Amino acid sequence: MVKVETTEPGLYGLGCATFTQRALAVVTAVDRYLNDFCVGRDADNIEDMWHAAYVSSYWRNGPVLNNALSGLDQALWDIKGKRANMPVYQLLGGKCRFAIETLGGASGSTPEEVADNVLKQMAEGYRYFRISVGRDRGAAPANTVKADFQQAGFGMPVDSYIDDHGNLRALVKLLR
Repeated sequence: MVKVETTEPGLYGLGCATFTQRALAVVTAVDRYLNDFCVGRDADNIEDMWHAAYVSSYWRNGPVLNNALSGLDQALWDIKGKRANMPVYQLLGGKCRFAIETLGGASGSTPEEVADNVLKQMAEGYRYFRISVGRDRGAAPANTVKADFQQAGFGMPVDSYIDDHGNLRALVKLLR
């Protein structure tokens, strides 16, 4: 999360800068670069601040910088919404739909467990799903092998290499 504080007492904005594969790199980009870059700038000039931060770095358009800038952008819009005393979507033009389909996610250790999870979510009104077999939420896939980069001491403990062939075989069974 990115928190942008203003000089106005109690006024701050929050934004999401999630990049799960390299979270610490995004934290560094926000804390060591964007923070100093943004101090003293007008939080109302969102476009100017975004473009100035984007073009001030040598390597542009990478996932780390884009996630950091995303968090900054959202936090600045959050501030603007709080100042206007309205939700940000109203500032951006209001609702264009009354409802939108959302994607459910169902996983499990077996195809049967995935099917059961899909049926439970269908009962809640979901119609579209992203499904996976062989992995429980928050657990590593059963067919994960230790990657060579991890054996060499690189990467984070949660980084994984998935055996594509095993994954495809499990997917065929799941779809049947």
